Amino acid sequence: MKNSMYLLFLVAALMALPTPSAGNYLEGTQHLMAEGANFSWEQAESKSLRILVEYRNALGEWAATELGSGFLISGDGYFVTAYHVMKYCLQNKKAAAGFAQPVPCSAQHPQIRYKALNGEQLFDIDIISHLREQDSVDNKATQTPDETIKQRDFVIGKLRTGRNNFSHWPIKHFGEGLIDLTRPSAEFEFEPLYPPKKVFVIGYPGPREFAITAGYLNLQESKRRGYFAADIQVYSPGYLRNVGISPDTKWGIRVENHMSGGAVVDADGFVVGLVVNGHANTTGVLSIENVLENFTSRSNRAGDQRAVVLVPTKIPLYLKKQSYDY
Repeated sequence: MKNSMYLLFLVAALMALPTPSAGNYLEGTQHLMAEGANFSWEQAESKSLRILVEYRNALGEWAATELGSGFLISGDGYFVTAYHVMKYCLQNKKAAAGFAQPVPCSAQHPQIRYKALNGEQLFDIDIISHLREQDSVDNKATQTPDETIKQRDFVIGKLRTGRNNFSHWPIKHFGEGLIDLTRPSAEFEFEPLYPPKKVFVIGYPGPREFAITAGYLNLQESKRRGYFAADIQVYSPGYLRNVGISPDTKWGIRVENHMSGGAVVDADGFVVGLVVNGHANTTGVLSIENVLENFTSRSNRAGDQRAVVLVPTKIPLYLKKQSYDY
């Protein structure tokens, strides 16, 4: 317990200090593959979304600004992003959760339109499943590390299109019941992740176009709700050498504003989770199991719609029409 409290204190301190980040963005497929990725730059971009809001400017013309990032999880356009990215769309729905109840974002406020950019194509979007604002972000602009794990800052959305051939990230099979939905805000312990997991964070940071950054997740929450790429050394040099990682490895992953909601994937392109916050080189990630345990079920109850197919088992996950587990 002392070790977990020490790790929590260190992560909290790192996320509170206004220190600059060292740049670690990758630069194209060659650099990506040199870092161990088994997917190309173009493949990553085709599975990613830039979330935008269009509004009328002073001249009455439509203009756009970025809200955040997202990523596709099915061929028919289902995607995941952070709740706080879509918070204004869900302003009128914040008091209650919605399960398989499409919220057409552009119809919520007459002067703005929500869009998702995939490649060069813009799509209108619906938010399909979401929790209450209190459960998701608790009306806070920033999150401490423990709030990152206890809150469920994610939604499932869908592109408004009839297409069913979108390139999307695969999700590796996982066992049911990893996330205790009856105690979503339960206390937890940080523990080192053995071995550290190489991942790639993918999205659209504000000052850049499409970007990918790489590094290691080195802390996990004991109930698999989430992970941290923390800018602290938690391994001995001998252990790192034994697992083939340089003891001089720089820990932590840099993310910037508007990468929120972007995919965190492993070297083989399987989704690990979504990035929800970060400061300097310390980044918080909510697990994909957390998202899917909350919003999907392996049982097709009363015609629930299939949203995800797990790999390699080809087990389908269906959108819940209500919160069966509370």
